[in-house]
Amino acid sequence: MDTDPTDGRGGPGADAFRGSEPAGGGPRRVLLVDDEPGAADLAATHVERLVDRVETVTRTAPADALDVVREERVDCVVSDYNMPGTDGLELLEAVRAIDPGLPFVLFTGRGSEEIASEAISAGVTDYLQKGVGRDRYEILANSVENALDRRRAERDLREVNAKVTAIHEFATEVAAAESADEVFERVVGAAEGILEFDRCVTARRLDDRLVPTARSANVGEDEVRTFDLGEGVVGTTAAEERTIVVDNLSVDPADPDDLEDPETPSGASPSEEGGRREGSDGGDDGDADASADGAELADPVADNIRSAISVPIGSYGVFQAVSDGYAAFDEGDVEFAELLAAHAADALEQLETENALRAERDKLSAFFRDLPLPVIRTAPAEGADRRIDATNEAFEETFGLSEADHGYEEIHDAIIPEGSDPIDASGVLEDGEPVRREVRRQTTDGLRDFILNVIPVDRSEETIVYNVYADIDDQKRVERTLRRLHETTREMFRGGDREEVAALATRAAIDILEFPSSGVRLYDPETDALLPTAISEEATEALGERPAFGPGDGRLWEAFETGEPIVVDDLDAVDTAIGYGEHRSLLVVPLGDHGVMPLGSREPGFFDDTAVQLARVLGANVTVALNHAQRTAQLRERDAELQREIDRLEKFAGLVSHDLRNPLNVAAGRLGMARSAVDDGEALDELDRIGDAHDRMEELIDDLLALARQGRTVDELETVSLADAAARAWRTVDTADATLDPPGSSLTVEADPERLRTLLENLFTNSVEHGSNPAPDAGGVTVSVGALPDGFYVADDGAGFDIDPEEATEYGTSSDPRGTGFGLAIVREIAAAHGWEFEVVDGDGARFEFRTGD
Repeated sequence: MDTDPTDGRGGPGADAFRGSEPAGGGPRRVLLVDDEPGAADLAATHVERLVDRVETVTRTAPADALDVVREERVDCVVSDYNMPGTDGLELLEAVRAIDPGLPFVLFTGRGSEEIASEAISAGVTDYLQKGVGRDRYEILANSVENALDRRRAERDLREVNAKVTAIHEFATEVAAAESADEVFERVVGAAEGILEFDRCVTARRLDDRLVPTARSANVGEDEVRTFDLGEGVVGTTAAEERTIVVDNLSVDPADPDDLEDPETPSGASPSEEGGRREGSDGGDDGDADASADGAELADPVADNIRSAISVPIGSYGVFQAVSDGYAAFDEGDVEFAELLAAHAADALEQLETENALRAERDKLSAFFRDLPLPVIRTAPAEGADRRIDATNEAFEETFGLSEADHGYEEIHDAIIPEGSDPIDASGVLEDGEPVRREVRRQTTDGLRDFILNVIPVDRSEETIVYNVYADIDDQKRVERTLRRLHETTREMFRGGDREEVAALATRAAIDILEFPSSGVRLYDPETDALLPTAISEEATEALGERPAFGPGDGRLWEAFETGEPIVVDDLDAVDTAIGYGEHRSLLVVPLGDHGVMPLGSREPGFFDDTAVQLARVLGANVTVALNHAQRTAQLRERDAELQREIDRLEKFAGLVSHDLRNPLNVAAGRLGMARSAVDDGEALDELDRIGDAHDRMEELIDDLLALARQGRTVDELETVSLADAAARAWRTVDTADATLDPPGSSLTVEADPERLRTLLENLFTNSVEHGSNPAPDAGGVTVSVGALPDGFYVADDGAGFDIDPEEATEYGTSSDPRGTGFGLAIVREIAAAHGWEFEVVDGDGARFEFRTGD
């Protein structure tokens, strides 16, 4: 406690401390003013005891108190109200004239609403009455502590705002830097001026090395060196592009005091308390290395470095600040350093982009004249017009025009055909982005297709536009040819037999590939020869009537046998097994097992690589079409055979229905007459057995008719609810005490509704008749219908099969001597008619699975 009125007057230099926190985190000073010395000392004693890191100064006269405020550092004033000469509010006014932001607590024994109102109006920080008791001084201490905290917060906020403003100004300045070295120099200057770091260095990344670029004035040249990428704090910062803060970089193990954190209780080492803190990199919290010793990671150059902060400048380098004090850099330092480095990285990225653009401009200019592609360069003219800036030699050769002899409008009108949609040069300039488009232009050789690249390039004085033409006329011709070949292939698929496909192929070779002498020879296995199936008129004129060719007959048979195209550039220069008339060039394209496609020309060397490739494409398409025609013919033959089989089944059904039912009906009628004429019991029993045989025959006839009809292919399908179909089928079956477990209402199947119902009726009948347990007290069988991933199933919990499940689906096979053996056979035929896979599973009961492919 300082009670001497003359103590603490440090002269004019002391004013530098006004409004700041004590250096090095020392105690904060509270000035207590009261004309009663005992009261001032008592209040000071309580404040020092109850408020941390506080020292008090007491004065009994307002004038002396003003001298302390004026000449020394004071962080808060506590004043009585009623004092001789000057009251507390007058003292407040005088204090605020010296330091407008200084907290002022009015602590008075004379309290009234009037004084309180005046104090609040005057801007007093707090108004308290002395009263009696310790709690009054506790309230005073609390008020002083709050005032000091607010003072510190306001000061911190001012400092932060000042730094943020300064860093924003730095961002503007560094964005104007003309070189990377200038950026690194500005970072060091800003760190010294804004962040008040006095030992800073920036290192630039060059490949896998970190080279010192700029340093503070008080960092000697012998204190910096080059680091490898990943070496030490600097190298690790650059390699991982994340901030690293080290609290205790270099310690002396022989000095126990040096190993201790000044803010840590005795006995805790820096490595235990966080010898190294790791900064942010967008999400990495550094937990893997949090306990690492900073001295192991770092490789300090100077011996007096104890703590450091190392921040990546993007991928371009590292900023590092060091100190000889323990934990010299707090979180605020880290945030501001990272903000500084981020602005520097943006500036370096901008420089890199500008340098790349500049290099690209230089490259364009250097290659402009020698570029083999036609290029015309335009520049702004008066108003919105353009002018020709330059044309290269390739442009002049392609279009016959140059900037020396022709103007912009003349060249524009000469090369762009009427009706074309020209590229809007003003739009390209406005967007500043290259444009790529397919165009057709008038050249010295006629209309040709090009890829036009329009590239705007900024110059310091203007924006020029490069128009680069890449000739794709041959490519577009090939594309149009391939498109027409594809259309012809579809036509060949719609064609009929192989002869029609051959005729279409010959016409395509003439009209699309422009090979007038063309033909197709199809292989005849009966004669083992290639027959002239379709030959063009020009080929006939050049060759004459052509016979069939067999093994050993020249290049045609060789191509058919090897499956490889054969090209002869000059037939007069080679020996041939057969004559080729007036033809000088020959191209033979194999058509798989179907034959060959011979193509000829009266010109030697007529078939270049492009012609051969297009002919092979046509040959491949013709081969596929011939395969299709062959399969179509086979399918038609199969369909005809199936139709004949269907007709036989229909005749069989008619035979069964008509020729068997009539005699059976007669027999049944005669049996009825016999019953009425016979009274003998044994005879009637025999007649009943005859009636049973008639019923058996009737059942067999019905099943045979169903089998014949249900096996026909289903032509039209409908979406059928399996639950509804199962319910209808269940109502038509004598189910006795059986139970149906139906499927969900959402389960559907694509089927013929009536045949699906018949299938379910047969399965339900089979389950009821063959699945029931014969035991007297056994319950009825349960039949369930449900979904499969790709179909549905019908199952029961009955006794299962007494015979092989697969045999049970054969005609006439039944485990019941009274059964016809056609029920499951009909199920199998209905499934086959729909194209379903049918499987019988014998387990706990019988299970029938149908995979419909839905």
